[in-house]
Amino acid sequence: MLTDLPTIDLAYAKLEAFGPDLRLPKRDLLRKELPQLTQDQVQEILQQVDLVSKTVWSLAERGGEAKMKKEDIVAELQGAHPFLCSAGLSRAVFLVNYYAWHEGYDR
Repeated sequence: MLTDLPTIDLAYAKLEAFGPDLRLPKRDLLRKELPQLTQDQVQEILQQVDLVSKTVWSLAERGGEAKMKKEDIVAELQGAHPFLCSAGLSRAVFLVNYYAWHEGYDR
């Protein structure tokens, strides 16, 4: 089990970033960005990233900041995923709003 919560936060931010590395499978990108991780840690992080993505989409479907307070979004993200605290939290909030806008849930 990975107990280094800032590592999971950073990994989420890296794996959900826009850019040329998106073409890489997430497992490969994670190994590139954080080569010190064991195979079990990589698997655990990938599972956590999937869970965060589900929460992000759920919040986006509710309209993101267009229909909710940012503090409520942050509280829900951190309540479900306590490791989100820095770059990962910023990325998650950004994606909530981006997906809400992109899919028209913000209207």
